[in-house]
Amino acid sequence: LNTDTGRLRWTAPCARALAGTGVIAGFLSGLLGVGGGFVIVPALRRATDLPMQAIVGTSLAVIALVSASGVAAAAAGGHLDGFIALPFTLAAVVGMLTGRAVADRFPPRRLQQSFALFAALVAVAMLIKAVMALAA
Repeated sequence: LNTDTGRLRWTAPCARALAGTGVIAGFLSGLLGVGGGFVIVPALRRATDLPMQAIVGTSLAVIALVSASGVAAAAAGGHLDGFIALPFTLAAVVGMLTGRAVADRFPPRRLQQSFALFAALVAVAMLIKAVMALAA
């Protein structure tokens, strides 16, 4: 981060790390429907010295762009059920606004730790589900 301008200073290693992360996040999003925040947040944290709020904002912007293209593709293919999508979208927006309002009350380090714990819990739940599916 350039301390004079407050903007990200692009270096070759930073650009490579972020481009590689983008490829991985896109691949996981296309393959599994996940990847955005679970890949982008830790990568931005490792490759940059951006504040956590900027990292979360960047992650959300990338997720929004990837999601918009997925929604457009699903709608074009006739695979979008508006009766499911609309209430889910409205609930997600309410959750996002609530999270945004609450996030300012926590130190950035605590948010990072909470995200790591949440990611670990999701990983364990997915592993249990996969093992149970193999056993069935």
